[in-house]
Amino acid sequence: MESVTQHDTSNNNEPDEVNTGLDQKEENQTRQPAVSTTSATVIWTPRFIVLFALALVIGLSVDSLLTQVWSSRLIRAPWILLFHLLLLFTCLIATTIISRSRWIRMGGVFGSIWIIFTAINSFLPLFVPIATLDLGSPIPSLLNATISSALFGASICLSIEHTLLTKWDIWFFRLALIGSTCAILLIYFITPAVNRSLNVFESDVAALALVLSLLVWWARPSCWKVQPGPTLLFGLVPAIELLLSIPSIGKGSINFFLTQVFLLCFLLGFIRLLQGELRR
Repeated sequence: MESVTQHDTSNNNEPDEVNTGLDQKEENQTRQPAVSTTSATVIWTPRFIVLFALALVIGLSVDSLLTQVWSSRLIRAPWILLFHLLLLFTCLIATTIISRSRWIRMGGVFGSIWIIFTAINSFLPLFVPIATLDLGSPIPSLLNATISSALFGASICLSIEHTLLTKWDIWFFRLALIGSTCAILLIYFITPAVNRSLNVFESDVAALALVLSLLVWWARPSCWKVQPGPTLLFGLVPAIELLLSIPSIGKGSINFFLTQVFLLCFLLGFIRLLQGELRR
């Protein structure tokens, strides 16, 4: 009887051992795709790091050289800026086509609007006399408001992609909406009635949009955690534009060089996004 019972218990344990073996195989099979997916999302490969560093160094060197050429009056500034904008537009279109994310595609649409109106703003002095623009023309302020608003829209779309919305992010967008509305109303009522005009209002909207574009990237820890590269590069664009609004900096060769630098930052940011979409 004892031998029979022992034989029965051994038979009962065999299915358990088989089941545990199958469970371990299934766990190993489920772990293997997870490892492959995480390794596929590695973006900063050694090759890309070298190419990205070369693009940064070459870009800054070319910008410095073009600034000297512009200072010598060998070529006009709009044509140099058009060269940067065409490179940026090409990379933006490639990223928009390759990406399957609706947020990146919407960001590409806003980025295209930003590029188009930036080009118009650059070439405007060649077709419209400067004296006409200085006599209270609404065109420059309207263009600046459109450019800054498009940058703000692109910043929102690109910063949301691949970023988990935390409680702070939700509160940030709520406070940004309420705060920007209150700020516009406050600026309008603080401004003396004599100085109230559409140009002043549009200039204030443009400045506020630049500040919000900066805060969308740099005031959200989730952006720094998930995508620190684009956060730094895309945040430098409104930061440098706000820096150029300072009268002592916004003139001469320094202004022109920094203008090329923030266009380079925008280009490098989209190169980083393009690499990320190709790796996913």
